[in-house]
Order: sequence, then structure tokens, then C-alpha cells
Amino acid sequence: QKDRETEDEHIRKKYKLGELDKLKKPEAPEVFINDFINLDMTVSTDKNQTAIGTGDLIKRWTKDNRNYFRYTVKSIPFRFAVSSAEYDQKSLIYKGIKMNIMYLRKHAENVDHLIRNAKLTLDYCIRNFGQYPFKSITFAEISSFTKGFAATAYPSAVFMPEDMVFHANIHADKKQDVINELAGHELSHLWWGNSLINPDEREGSVMLTETLAMYTEMMLYKKMHREAKMKERLKIHQQIYDNEKGLSENQPLYKVTAENAHISYSKGAVVMIKLSELIGENKVNMALKNFLENNRYPKKPRSIDLLNEFYKISPDKRKEIDKLFKEI
Repeated sequence: QKDRETEDEHIRKKYKLGELDKLKKPEAPEVFINDFINLDMTVSTDKNQTAIGTGDLIKRWTKDNRNYFRYTVKSIPFRFAVSSAEYDQKSLIYKGIKMNIMYLRKHAENVDHLIRNAKLTLDYCIRNFGQYPFKSITFAEISSFTKGFAATAYPSAVFMPEDMVFHANIHADKKQDVINELAGHELSHLWWGNSLINPDEREGSVMLTETLAMYTEMMLYKKMHREAKMKERLKIHQQIYDNEKGLSENQPLYKVTAENAHISYSKGAVVMIKLSELIGENKVNMALKNFLENNRYPKKPRSIDLLNEFYKISPDKRKEIDKLFKEI
């Protein structure tokens, strides 16, 4: 697990760990690793709480004054999480998918907006990228004391801190729809990196997850607020990239590594929108759909596999595509 490997030179020397492992290049041979899991998770919690797990809820019961919940899901990356709280719940069926919003009673103000955004995200992703891979999707509120992320997606469950989504004042700044940014982005990860594909850890792998989630987020923003507003958001991402690029190694997007979030997120958003202007949104989405279909588990797709799909769909634009993704 590359993200667990310490980069501290003093620690590595002290424990005789040798030189830091180098990430594979995007051009290195593709690997096939049978490392997905089937998850069967039973969680018990206090009698006044609801436990949210990973996968689809198939059974709940009470025993010895405690609530029990059983979640199952087949063929997912090794990734799961649990939350438990005194949740209120709003549920509906949309396009055959059960949607659950789990929130604190005092934090109900953005629930309907979250549902509208989730519907738009499902509409866009299903129409352009393919079928949603689970029976349900649950958005669960978690404490703002949970540090380290603004929101995070797991197979069929998205966990979102109270201060960023459920209890955020989204009416204070009309230019920034944080619900769209987080909900659209995280829900799209169920196509881009949490179930349908699972890139191995090499240069460029985050382009296949975070960059594609950023593209989806921008497209949804355009649907909700029109293109001019989306372009305003894009200017902010350009500024983030410009401000950060001198502080670390400036990598081409197809070789970006996880620590350079300003490249995979902000530059990635700008590049993908420029690509959609170059070859058209429909062609971009067709290439993305082909990429998903051609790189299912147990394949571990590479950034160049995605570039190859762009070349196939627009062979006359290969030089321009390379300029966007391979040059700094």
C-alpha cells in the first residue's frame, strides 16, 4: 500500500528501509490482480441509533436491547466504513434505486437540495457512463470532528460531515453550491474508482478517479447553473493550480501522483473542460463509457488506457489531446 509507506528519510534510515519505492510509469505493462472482496458486514449499535455500513442493507433486527444491521455487497475494492447515530431518515425510490438520506433532526435544511442533486448526478452518470452498480445509495451525516476529508464515497454509501453539507449555509454564497461540489463529485466516484474500476498505484492513477470526478462535477454544475457559472468555478480551479504549481514538482496530468491534488483536481477540471470544448461533451462521454467497459475488474487501468479511448474517438485530435494531458 503505497500511501502507507513513510517518505521520511530519517525514519527510513533508522529502520533500514532502503530507498523509497518508485511508482510505476503509466506506460509500464498493465496488471491484472484478483483483489476485490465480497463484503458481509453485521453491525450492532445502541437501541436508539442506526448503523450505516457499506453495501446494501439486507436485514435489520433488535436483540438484547441493541439494533443490528446486516450489509452485503459483492466484488468491490477493499474499502468499507461504518457510521452510527440517532439518525432521521428520508428515503425514496429513484430509477429503481433506493436513495436514503440519514441526517440529524436539527440539520434538515439541505436534505431536499441534496436529493435533487443526487437525482441529477444519477441521471447524468447513468445516461453517459452506464448503469449504477448497486441497489441503493445512502448519504450519511457524520460529525464535523471527523477530520481529513470534506466527504468520502464508499460502495453505495457517501459519508458527509455536518458542517460541510447538512448544516452548511448554502444560501450565503450563491456562487458556491457546496452540495453540488461534494454530492455530485462523491456520487460519481461510484463510477470513477469505487466499484467499476480500480486502478493500481502508479503515476497517473488519480487522473482516473479524482480528475474524472471533477469533470462530472463540472458537467453537473453546468446543468444546474448554466455554462457561464461553471466557467466561473473553473477560473477558481485555474487560480488554485497557478498558486500551487510552484510549490511542488509540476507533473503532466497523465503522470500526476496523489500528493499533488492541485493537479489531479484543479488542473484536471480545467483540462477536461478544454477537452470537451475540443472534441465535444458527447465524444468525451462516449470515450469515458468505453473506458469503463474495456477496463473492468480484474484489470487495473492506466491513464494511457483512457488516453487511448480519447484517441480512438477523435483520431484527428491526437496532438491536441497530448498537449492537454502530457505537457506541463
